[in-house]
Amino acid sequence: MTVTMRPMTSSLRDAMAVVELFLDFFRRDLLNFYPQFHFERLPNDLGSFDVRFGPDFQLIDEPERNGESLDIALFGARHRLTPRHGIRFTLNDQQMIRALGAVLTLRYHHLFQIAHSSRLELFQGGSEDHYVAAFIDPSAYALSTAQPSRIASTILTLRTAALSTYENRRVSTGALLLGPGDDSDHSLTRTSADALCYGVELTSLKSIHRLCDGKRTLFLVDREGKLADIIDVERWASAIPGAGSSDIPSARAYTAHARATRVCGHVCLVLSPNQEIKLFAGGLQAFVFAHGRWRILDPAAKFAVWEAATAHPTLARMLFQTALDLAESRQGGLFVVATDPGSAVGRLIAPHDLLDPDAKVPCGPPPELTPGDPLAKLALHYLARGRNVTELAPSVLEALAGLDGAVVTDRNGGLIAFGAILRNDASQLSSPITAEGARTTAALVASRYGPVLKVSEDGLISCFLNGAKVWDL
Repeated sequence: MTVTMRPMTSSLRDAMAVVELFLDFFRRDLLNFYPQFHFERLPNDLGSFDVRFGPDFQLIDEPERNGESLDIALFGARHRLTPRHGIRFTLNDQQMIRALGAVLTLRYHHLFQIAHSSRLELFQGGSEDHYVAAFIDPSAYALSTAQPSRIASTILTLRTAALSTYENRRVSTGALLLGPGDDSDHSLTRTSADALCYGVELTSLKSIHRLCDGKRTLFLVDREGKLADIIDVERWASAIPGAGSSDIPSARAYTAHARATRVCGHVCLVLSPNQEIKLFAGGLQAFVFAHGRWRILDPAAKFAVWEAATAHPTLARMLFQTALDLAESRQGGLFVVATDPGSAVGRLIAPHDLLDPDAKVPCGPPPELTPGDPLAKLALHYLARGRNVTELAPSVLEALAGLDGAVVTDRNGGLIAFGAILRNDASQLSSPITAEGARTTAALVASRYGPVLKVSEDGLISCFLNGAKVWDL
């Protein structure tokens, strides 16, 4: 049985209530992705809404504004979205906003304006899951599309798997969804006729959790949503041309996952041992679900900001890569690239923390210090004295960065200090610091002396420039 519901003139009051509800959903979900944005209805457009054609979502980007604001039309009324703190809209931001509009329009359409059975899967899982899916694959949320989104279905499957344990351990798993492109790099066999659909129902099979760990192995899902195979992600990625190179760094544990999505529109989703859901597309990690919310990462734009600030591509990549690896292993860290090391000594870096290349090699801790004294680490300075970050093995740099304190380099990558407890003179900042930890305070102050990367133990990476935080990853 089909039921068609349409807002009628006699039910205008109810129709307006629905409009307000959809606007509230749009505002709430938009600000959930972009809490630093301001969303308001334009004062000169306070007339009644037009509900005849549904949401009729439109994103209006006027070139003369130079990315400083965007207008959004919903139900015939115009709203303005403005970033705070001088942030400008990127192409990824615009694509994300269009994804929100597409999902809400499709939901409205299937609730009120269709004459056939509704797509109930549009209302399964979290709304944010569908926004992420629409960002990656807009065609799955076009009004003319009848097939459910494989990406949204996979996210719901991973969410359900995250609620399970296997032998008293949290489940980690993942899937590679074949894209629409013709993949000539892999020998794909025809999916078995008795293949199962890759969906929530599979999570009830305990043995399924043993077959795929998400880091070394992935389930291969064909274009029809069928579980077609189990693949080794390293082997799959190595068959792709240019597999040994990467334009944008990613955590080493998931470099192959990013490479696997470089061609043919493949999409990879992983439930990590940290119980995060990671989504890879276009050769990089595009989204992460962590701490109860989805975050759009846009690592290409953020790495470009960091690379420009350091003005040394090799150094920028090395520090960025190490920060990603520390974040994945849930270790904190702090990297400072001192623009003028001379001005930082005494103000930011204590003289006894310097790796003085002219110093004589000490024989153990200074006699006046006890082994437990923090200054006893001076005896280990010879291990890193005169070294350059760009020449260190990644694991060695990660070990140095894992110590309490900061790794400080000059603009050429020369190591100035490691494990340095930075001097936090917050009076140098233009505005007072509120509700921040010691590492964040140190990062804000240090960014007056050069670009800073801060890694939190919860897996968040932040970039600080000129006394302000410019992005989170």
